[in-house]
Amino acid sequence: MGRDIWDRVGGHHGRGDGTQSGEVVRTGERVTLRRHVPGNRSAFQRWYADAEIARLLRHDLSPLTERQSRGYFDTLILPLSARGMCWAIHETDSERLVGSAAITDVIRTTGSGLYRIVIGEKDRWGQGLGTEATRLVLGEAGETLGLRQVRLEVFGHNERAIASYRRVGFRQTGEHQEWVPRQGLQIDVREMVIDLDHVVPPGSLPLDSMGDGRDAP
Repeated sequence: MGRDIWDRVGGHHGRGDGTQSGEVVRTGERVTLRRHVPGNRSAFQRWYADAEIARLLRHDLSPLTERQSRGYFDTLILPLSARGMCWAIHETDSERLVGSAAITDVIRTTGSGLYRIVIGEKDRWGQGLGTEATRLVLGEAGETLGLRQVRLEVFGHNERAIASYRRVGFRQTGEHQEWVPRQGLQIDVREMVIDLDHVVPPGSLPLDSMGDGRDAP
């Protein structure tokens, strides 16, 4: 993961969606990873209250309540971000907060971590922001966190996200089904992994990619 693709910077604070933006961690052409700040909470809560986003991301397919999302942000997102394992995704030019990404469940013996991302601003879906953010996070995972491999789970019905992951270089390694009692239905979950020396640079497309490569949450 070369520095010609990503520049590592720090120390800058800017104005984004009306709140003080966090410290810049890594910047790309279209999106920038920053530390989360408490002012991001309201946007985060709005995203996770959205039924469409819940259908694409949450294993119970249900939105979070206001209390749940506040607790999630304050007890998980902010501490993880302070430890350099969770990032706010901002548009580089406007500094607008558009999403969040994290590496969790790190297994030190194998050098592996679990990837999570949401592009919460739906007017920014389908514009490649999630794909670039994923590449930036993989740069952090390898160069800063010292990981060798990143894995993820994605619902089979989230086809745009699957296409985005394949563009970056993730490959499917398995699949399982989960029963959602409250919804009375079964969902297919794809298991994917990427070795961090096999990240596909922008402008390249792996042979097994599918769809048009647009992102979704």
